[in-house]
Amino acid sequence: MSQVQLQNIRLSISSEVNTLDLTLQAGQLVGLCGDIGSGPERLLEVLFGYRVPLSGKVRYNGEPIPHSEKALSAWRAKGVALVSDALPLIDILTVRENLLLALQVQGKNRRKALAQADEALATDQLLSIADRYPEQLNIIERTQVLLWRAYIAQPQLLLINQQINNLPAAIRGRWYQRFERLRQQRQCIVILFSSELLELCQQSDYLLAFDQGECIAHGQPQTLILRHDCQPLHRLLMKMNPLLAVNAKGLASMPSLCLKAQISAQAALSAMQSKQRSYAYLVQGSQLIGGLSLYQANRAVQQKATSLISYLDKLPTIEASVPLSEVLSEGVGRQRDLAVIDHKGRYLGQLRYKQILARLNEIFNPRHDYRISVEENQAEKEILPEAPSTLTSGAD
Repeated sequence: MSQVQLQNIRLSISSEVNTLDLTLQAGQLVGLCGDIGSGPERLLEVLFGYRVPLSGKVRYNGEPIPHSEKALSAWRAKGVALVSDALPLIDILTVRENLLLALQVQGKNRRKALAQADEALATDQLLSIADRYPEQLNIIERTQVLLWRAYIAQPQLLLINQQINNLPAAIRGRWYQRFERLRQQRQCIVILFSSELLELCQQSDYLLAFDQGECIAHGQPQTLILRHDCQPLHRLLMKMNPLLAVNAKGLASMPSLCLKAQISAQAALSAMQSKQRSYAYLVQGSQLIGGLSLYQANRAVQQKATSLISYLDKLPTIEASVPLSEVLSEGVGRQRDLAVIDHKGRYLGQLRYKQILARLNEIFNPRHDYRISVEENQAEKEILPEAPSTLTSGAD
C-alpha cells in the first residue's frame, strides 16, 4: 500500500524555521488550501519529482524520489500520476491517442487499451471528441481528458493541481466519486489543490493550509478551522457561500429574550417563565448591561430586590468588526457565548458558540455527499481492471 513521508520539508526560503513533517497513508484524500502561489503547487511539484525541497527528505513507499530522468520516468510509471498544466496533453496526439499512450506505458495490450480508453470517454459522453487534438478542446473537455489520462493509469499516488476547479459542480461530483473509488479499490493517496474550500473540506480526510510558501498548519478540516493561528484558512473560509458574513456583526443574532435593565425582578422572572427561557440579556437603551439566569431571577425575587444590576453576569464581549477567525478562537475555541458590541459599546446581538459550531458541522458534514452507489460502482467497474503487480512496492 502507498505511503508518502515528508521529513522536515522546507519549500520556501522565507520558512527557515517552519518545516513540514508528515506521513500520508494509503487511501487518504489530502486537501491543499491557500492562495495561488502560496505553496500547494510547489509541494505537488516536489512529490512528482519536478523539483527538490530546499531541505528535508521525501519518501514514497519508503524509497526516496529518484533524480535522474530515466529513473524518474520508471518510478512514475509504477503508479504516480499528476494532473497539472505542467504536464499537458501531447499536442500531436488525439484525445484517444493520449489516453491510449497512458495505458500502454502501463504495459497494456493495444487492443484492450483502446477499448478501455473509449469506454472511459463514453462514460462522460466524450466519445465525440475522441479524434480531436488538444488545441480543439474547450477548457472543460481538456480538463476531463487530463483527469481521465491520470485515472485510467490506476495510480497509487494521484496529484491534482487546481484543474478540477475548471469543471461545473455536477462533473466535479462525479470525479470525487472516482477518487473515492481509487481510494477504496487501489488504496490510492489523492492529494488535491482546490480553491473550492467548502468542497475540499467536505471531501478531505486531512487538510494542509499554506501561506507565503509554507504549510502553516495541517490536520482534520473540522479541527483545523478552529485554530486561532490559521488566519489564511479563515480568510478562505470567509469567502464560502454558507458563511458570507465576514465579521462578528454579520454572524450575530438577537437573543431569544432581551429585557430592559429597569425591569423588576418579578417581571423578569415571569417573562423568562412564560417564554420558557433559562437566560436573558438585559440592555439599557442600546447598551448591554449583562446576562440574567433563571436562578438569579428567582433569587432576586426571593430577596425582594429593587434592582437586578447586582445579580447580572458580566458577559464576555467582542467588537462587531472583528473577523471570523477571532470569533472562532474567542467563542468556539473557548466554548463560550459572546455579546457583540460596536465601538461605542452598543449591544448588537449574541454569538452562541454552540450555534456557530452546529452551523460549521452542518457545512462540513452535508446531507448530500459523493459516496458511490452500487449502481455507479458497477457502471464503471470495467474501466479500472485489477491493478498490475508492478504497482506493488516491496517497501509496503
